[in-house]
This record gives sequence, structure tokens and C-alpha cells, in this order.
Amino acid sequence: MVNPYEALFKMQIAMLEGWAKMMKDNFTAFETLAEQQAKLLNHPSYPRFHDVVATGASLLDMYGKRNHDVDVEKV
Repeated sequence: MVNPYEALFKMQIAMLEGWAKMMKDNFTAFETLAEQQAKLLNHPSYPRFHDVVATGASLLDMYGKRNHDVDVEKV
């Protein structure tokens, strides 16, 4: 006599094996992504080849670039 549950058990086992393989592949992909992100974060940024001295007040001047300006109050 044919066991009706045998096909269901085989289907569930096949689904479980497929799910396990999918999760393994997902974790492998996430590990690769994390390694690439770590390499990207440790990569040196674009080096400055010369010091930029601010020539005057500008909207694009950064705070650290104004250290060569003359302070009128201290002169």
C-alpha cells in the first residue's frame, strides 16, 4: 500500500535542504560584502599633495584651513 505521508516528508526534507543551502549562500555573500566594506573603509583617502592656504573669506572655506589668517584683534 502507498504511504501518503512519504511524498510529504520528502517534499519537506527537500525544502529544508534548499532553505539550508540558501542560508549558507546568504551568509557567505554577507561575509564577502563585509570583507569588501572593511577593505574600502581601510583604504587611504585621496592624499593632499600640498597645504591649502586660504586666500580670504569664502563660503567654501573649511574651519581648519583658516589657521594661516591674521587675527586682527591680536595684532
